[in-house]
Amino acid sequence: MIGTITMNPCIDKTLVISKFCYGGMNRVSDKRADACGKGINVSAVLTQIGVPVKTMGINYVNGADIMEKGLAASGIVYKAVMAEGTVRENMKVLDTDTGITTELNQKGDYVSPETLAEFEKLLEREAEGLDILVITGSVPQGVPENYYRRLVGWANQRGIRTILDAEGQLLLEGLRARPYLIKPNLFEFETAFGLKGRERKDILDICRRILDTGVEVICLSMGGDGAMIVNREEAWMCRPTPIDVKSTQGAGDSLVAGMCAAMEEGLPIGEMLRYGVSAAQGSLIREGTLLCTKEDFQRFKGIVKVEKIESF
Repeated sequence: MIGTITMNPCIDKTLVISKFCYGGMNRVSDKRADACGKGINVSAVLTQIGVPVKTMGINYVNGADIMEKGLAASGIVYKAVMAEGTVRENMKVLDTDTGITTELNQKGDYVSPETLAEFEKLLEREAEGLDILVITGSVPQGVPENYYRRLVGWANQRGIRTILDAEGQLLLEGLRARPYLIKPNLFEFETAFGLKGRERKDILDICRRILDTGVEVICLSMGGDGAMIVNREEAWMCRPTPIDVKSTQGAGDSLVAGMCAAMEEGLPIGEMLRYGVSAAQGSLIREGTLLCTKEDFQRFKGIVKVEKIESF
C-alpha cells in the first residue's frame, strides 16, 4: 500500500489570461479552484489510474470543509489532523499566448508542536500495510526544517520505502536519514547540490555522490528535457513526447505517482521512469490542476520511450 503526506495543503486558484500584462489590466477568460497539495496530487493521480493509496496530512479549521468536499469529489479520503488557522490559497496565472504559468504561493499558517504530535499519532495508526510513503512539498510555519528527516527515519525503522520530493534544507536534512528515492527537479538539484553545468556527466557525477550516502534511487525531472533515473548499477533517460501542454501544475507529482505504481508492481527503474513520465504527460495535457486519467496513463505508456545511458 502507498501512503502520501501533505503537511501544507492548499486551494489552487487558476486564472486563464491571454497576453498577460505585468503591471497592467488583464481580463480573465476562465478560472477554476482545486483542493491541492503535493502529496494530495500524488494521491489524486494514483486514485485516477486505479492504484489504492492512503492520504494523510494537516488540515485547517478555516477551509477544512472546502478541502474535504473537493477531495471527496475526486474519490480521496483525506485523513488529517486539524490545526488552527486557514487553508492557504495559491494563485496560478496561465498566459495562453505564451503557455507560461506565474505562481503566487502563500505560506501555510502556523502549526503547533501539539498538532505535529497528533499528526504523528495519526501516521502511526495508518502505518499498517504501508510499503511506500511519499513525503513531499513545503511545510507550514512551525514545522522544523529537519521534520522530513524525522519522518524518513520513522519509516525506515518500519521497513517502509520513502520517496522524498522536497527542496532546500528540507531535502538536505531528509537525505541524512537515507530515503529510498529522491525526486528533485533540475532547479532544486542545482541549488541543493551545487551543480555548475547541465552536461550529463556533471549530473551523473553528483548523482553518484548522493547514492554513496545511502539513497537507493534518484529521479531528476528536467522540464522540457524529460527526466532521468539513476541507481548504483544503471541510469535511464526519457525524452518527452511532443504534446499540447495545457498546464504544468502537478506534473512532478504525477511523475512520482507513476513511479509509485511501478514500484507496487515490482518493476525495475527503467519501467519506473516510463510509468512516471507517462503519468506526467497525462497531466500536462489537462487544464489547471486537473491530473492524469487512467485512459491517458495507459495511452502514454504505449508511447513513452526510455533509453539506457550506456556510459554510466
